[in-house]
Amino acid sequence: MGHDYLLLALLFLVPGTLFWFVRADLRGLMRGAAVMALPFATTEWLFYPEYWAPKFLFDLADRIGFGLEDVLLIVGLAAFTSTAYAVAFRRTAVPVVSGARPWKRMGGGIVAVLGVAALLLGLDVPILYASVAAMVSTTVLVLVMRSDLVIPSVLGAGVSVVIYFGLCLLFEALVPGEAVERIWKPSVFLEGRLLGVPLDEILYGLGAGFAGTAFPAWALGLRFVPLAQGSESSAEKSRSTSSRVL
Repeated sequence: MGHDYLLLALLFLVPGTLFWFVRADLRGLMRGAAVMALPFATTEWLFYPEYWAPKFLFDLADRIGFGLEDVLLIVGLAAFTSTAYAVAFRRTAVPVVSGARPWKRMGGGIVAVLGVAALLLGLDVPILYASVAAMVSTTVLVLVMRSDLVIPSVLGAGVSVVIYFGLCLLFEALVPGEAVERIWKPSVFLEGRLLGVPLDEILYGLGAGFAGTAFPAWALGLRFVPLAQGSESSAEKSRSTSSRVL
């Protein structure tokens, strides 16, 4: 197949799309998570081709450092990691902080993650591990401020990595000709694969789920409550608040 990465990116859109249609109360959270994640799509040049070497539409990664596939994948990843906990454990997101400044928090979070990753890269830490460490360490700082997000983040990481792993398995099944061996380079630390999926990717999915659960909720000033307690008016208030922000 000529564009394996495009297929993988489209697969990553599926869980979030399903969540969007079945959980209208979480759409504001998903939008906020997608907006916050978009800048990270432009960091593909740090991964390509040292960590992996997929083929990009129009060879954009060679031309501008990232491709359309990166945008699709990062939006899909943000959509399901930000809501996987809520969907799996029947929670909804309601406002907890009045007068929150989402744009300021989003910007600060993005700068913090990129700053930590840059520092680790300067210490010769491979990009995959630097990115995971940056996500986890900055999320821990958020959890110090918002202890109510600790359990959701841990459980969200677990649910997200299962979804992430399942999507990678589906990708393997749909693409003939040993796609993983063609695209991914040998691991630096976590050598080996689980059912054909590189352990590095599983680690990344775990880190993305941990950060994806906490960061958007914190930035938008939301907390998770049982779906039964989050009345229709509360859920609607959450959606309208996020809509005004975004």
